[in-house]
Order: sequence, then structure tokens, then C-alpha cells
Amino acid sequence: MTENFLKPLILIVDDNPTNLDVLVAALKKSYRLGIAKDGNKAMEFARTNRPDVILLDIMMPGMNGYDVCENLKQLETTRDIPVIFITALTAPEEKIRGFEAGGVDFITKPFFAPEVLARINTHISLKRLKDSLEHQNIILEEKVKRKTAALNEMLGATIQTMALAV
Repeated sequence: MTENFLKPLILIVDDNPTNLDVLVAALKKSYRLGIAKDGNKAMEFARTNRPDVILLDIMMPGMNGYDVCENLKQLETTRDIPVIFITALTAPEEKIRGFEAGGVDFITKPFFAPEVLARINTHISLKRLKDSLEHQNIILEEKVKRKTAALNEMLGATIQTMALAV
């Protein structure tokens, strides 16, 4: 159970049951999976579960994938989740729109399962590195604050000593 909990969580968002089945079959051994069949359920799942990566179809009824991605990027709790679009749309302007919406990658349907796995692994690695750097920055900022406080204290003591000497 604990081993499964340590696996990254992938949210798959697609209204096509066949695509969902293929993706689940390809990913279930390596990842924990969440599934949403429309944009509103995807938003709700992402807010409450904070997946490591979102695989997002663009053409869905109601809220399309671009809108979902843009909404996710506006929320503090979900803006850093990598979104990979999986779509049948192949026009360059569609890809540009996807990147402008905040997506990090684009996979064209029909997809090849090993490619999907490779791209997910790449983005999870990048996310872990980014999270690690952010953590290191927090540690360094704390060290700088402590050192600055110590220097200010020493400066105050030096000024007080000089004033007493005068």
C-alpha cells in the first residue's frame, strides 16, 4: 500500500472511453491514476488531489482542454502541475494555443504508449528537479536571514562598543 502511494499520480482527462482504456492499461503499473471525463471533473480532481502530471484531451464537450489548462494555471494550488495535451489536433496553431494556455507538451493521437510513458517520465523528473530547487531556495533564504541577523547584531555590538570607547 505504501509503495503504491509513493508512485506519482497522473490525471487522465478524456471523454473517449477507448482512449481512457488504452492509457490506463499503459500507465497503471507505474503510476497511480485519476480519471475525469470532462473539464469540470478534471478541475475538481486537480484541486483536491494535486496530481503530478495531467494528460488532457482538448476536444471535450463543455469545457475544452485549453479552458481547463488556463483555469488550472490561474489557481495557486494547481498552476505548477505539468499539463500534457493528448489530442487529434495536429495544426501548428493548435499546438501554439496549447502552449499559450500553459501546457508543457503535446502528444498527437493516435498515441504510442511508450512515447506517452517517456514524456510523462520526463515531466515528472523535471517537476521533481524544480521542486527540489525551490526547496533549496527556501533553505538558502533562511540561511541568508540568519546570517544577516547575526551580522546586524555584531554591527550593533561594534557600534555600541565604539560609542562606549569614545
